[in-house]
Amino acid sequence: MHVYLFFSVKKKDFISREITIGRQKIGGLHPVLLQSMTNTSTCDVAATVEQIIRLSNVGCEMVRFSVPAMRDVRAVIEIKNLVRQKGIDMPLVADVHFQPAVAEALVGIVDKIRVNPGNYSTDNHEKNGKRTFNDSFETMKEKARSLLQLCDRDGTALRIGVNHGSLSHRIVERYGNGAEALCASAMEWVKICQDFNFQNVVFSMKASNVLVMIQATWLLAEQMRATGQCYPLHLGVTEAGSGLDGRVKSAAGIGALLLRGLGDTLRVSLTEKPENEILFAKKMLQAIETIDVEKYPLDTQGRLVYESEEQDREQWIAAAAALSGYYHSTIGIRDIWISNPFFSLKECKLLANAILQACRVKMSYTEIISCPTCARTIYDLENAVEKVKRRFINYPGLKIAVMGCVVNGPGEMADADYGIVGSSKNKVVVYKGKERISSNVSLEEALTILETLIH
Repeated sequence: MHVYLFFSVKKKDFISREITIGRQKIGGLHPVLLQSMTNTSTCDVAATVEQIIRLSNVGCEMVRFSVPAMRDVRAVIEIKNLVRQKGIDMPLVADVHFQPAVAEALVGIVDKIRVNPGNYSTDNHEKNGKRTFNDSFETMKEKARSLLQLCDRDGTALRIGVNHGSLSHRIVERYGNGAEALCASAMEWVKICQDFNFQNVVFSMKASNVLVMIQATWLLAEQMRATGQCYPLHLGVTEAGSGLDGRVKSAAGIGALLLRGLGDTLRVSLTEKPENEILFAKKMLQAIETIDVEKYPLDTQGRLVYESEEQDREQWIAAAAALSGYYHSTIGIRDIWISNPFFSLKECKLLANAILQACRVKMSYTEIISCPTCARTIYDLENAVEKVKRRFINYPGLKIAVMGCVVNGPGEMADADYGIVGSSKNKVVVYKGKERISSNVSLEEALTILETLIH
């Protein structure tokens, strides 16, 4: 059952607090900043610097890299020094999981640190009557104290990245596992930041389910507005995939929110080279500027009719998907009709089906959920995605996840029926739902296991 939210459309309807990230300012009336993430090993300084240069050359305005362990911190210092020597001054962002000490070590080195609330949560509340939900919140708050105080001292920004697949058990037990739960997790950190008087913070609400991502972000915006503390919002659909589907899912989610006037930074997550994320993000922003939603009312059958003469393929895809995501997350759509004299009827139909699938209106083929890779990925994930598509694409309603590592994989693929997750160098494990059902195997062995399970 979908929760539909109604509103009036206004650009920058949600005016967020202005904050500073490195030499950039976001929030307020500043333009939306485009972000991407490296997929090289952070310890491979030369490769990471080279990739950051390529991203800068195509218009990336903020770059993130994963920092899995304390040994990577020294590499981050080298990366920063080399990048700055090249004259690239865009903000550098560290992505840290499970390691509060690593996050604290990076304060003052990078411009922003992204942490997941689920990594700070204590889940043993209300067991044998010894702890309460609020006791667990206070414990989490104390674990966060040092990081927030250090960031405040050194002017380092923080992103609280709430992810659908890695919510803490205490949140899920109380709020379920949908948009309300994501918002509740974020609002706990709004309170934590307020309690410590820390203002240099950004929030993101990510899910591979487009509607959950849209609803959670809008709910957070509304609840922050009610508190009088409108922190900036980072937008993204996580594990969007690759090709047409990855672009459609990203534009349907991010674009819908941009059309509502939300968003201060964004990242298109594609299982492709990072430069492609920026190139499509730029097309999406261009498309958003051309859309007047009032020109596209639904017909009496709940069908969106989108007629366009846009000749740029990616801008056309972005506009159609953004408009569809906007309408479906507000009043719901039952079908889409797309026409464009510069593209064939087959291409128009493929785009319509991809949009309907992204919005979960009509499932025409297998949904592939895949992460965009990062330094934690130690097998050829992009190749794995293509092999999974070739062998299993014709199962409407089936969801298969192809994930880079065990850090995010099992949690972020929670919505999938089956999954392949990187486990060690060139090895993966197979999941059925949330249950691991194989040892470390090669990709080909994993595909054979999936074949047996699906058939």
